[in-house]
Amino acid sequence: MNKGYVHGYEDRENIRLQDQASTLVELLHSDTLYPAGSRVLEAGCGVGAQTVTLARNSPTALITSVDISGASIAEAKRKVAAEGLTNVQFQQADIFHLPFGPEYFDHVFVCFVLEHLAQPVAALQTLKDHLRPGGTLTVIEGDHGSAYFHPDSEAARRTIECQVELQRRAGGNALIG
Repeated sequence: MNKGYVHGYEDRENIRLQDQASTLVELLHSDTLYPAGSRVLEAGCGVGAQTVTLARNSPTALITSVDISGASIAEAKRKVAAEGLTNVQFQQADIFHLPFGPEYFDHVFVCFVLEHLAQPVAALQTLKDHLRPGGTLTVIEGDHGSAYFHPDSEAARRTIECQVELQRRAGGNALIG
């Protein structure tokens, strides 16, 4: 996984991710309900912006959330604890070298992760290998090139173009969605 997260790890990025998650919760999580006893892998949990909703929506499923960043894991743990959720465990891990056996999970959830990877197809194959037969793989990605501004703003369009280029230089693809 690319350790050079293009958006950075500052506090304001944490706030942005939380704002994004709360704004998109109905769109992203209308069908992320997992049955009791399910083992769910959240790959690339970051600061836990999606983790809280996953755990809240499926309180009897066991969510295992992984991220390459120890600092992000610490923040995600803090958010989950603040919500009083007990069905999440965290582990620092690289998405390409997960410490779980094959076919271990019933469901895999990936949100806004593949856009940051130089090898997104290889990441999906790795995740699929950890999914039991008949399990589900939910992938949510954006396409930053489809951003729309009203009223139109040249400055906003240039900002998005810059972000797309920075992500490309870091090995990712902001147009993947």
